[in-house]
Amino acid sequence: MFATLQKAGFTTFIAAGLLALAAPAFAAEHTHQHAPDAHTAAPALKPGQKWATDDTLRRGMDAILHTMHSRKEAIEKGRLGSKDYQQMGAAVHKSIVEVVSQCKLPKDADTALHSIVLGDVVQGAELMQKSPKLEAQRAAALGVLQALRNYGTYFQHPGWPASTAQH
Repeated sequence: MFATLQKAGFTTFIAAGLLALAAPAFAAEHTHQHAPDAHTAAPALKPGQKWATDDTLRRGMDAILHTMHSRKEAIEKGRLGSKDYQQMGAAVHKSIVEVVSQCKLPKDADTALHSIVLGDVVQGAELMQKSPKLEAQRAAALGVLQALRNYGTYFQHPGWPASTAQH
């Protein structure tokens, strides 16, 4: 059993590494008119504050939330196949494209969105769609779920489920 756990941990480690390596290539394909440099840190918020959102962002994030949460338990328990992850990745990608092409956030909120949420969602969608490794696809889906928790923590979105803000 220890060997199995070691192998699972190593696989997760490798998947996380793949996720990190895929970021620059995919992020370069999906730029926003006023998107910050990928290395720009999010501006600071005062304690208790959240970044503003607009209707386009809220609709897109709701669509991503629905896509991911409809299969959250299956993702967490490793019950999905490669085609399932590919379909989820494609749906998430479609929502990202709509958000990025239409959002009109103030500069600071836009910078925060890209650095706190969208970079991870973009990476996750890409890996879910294109990775030949099921473990990497699952790790990518878990990364998108974490990005959704980050979104709920840092952005104003009436009706956003509180359960996404916690792990």
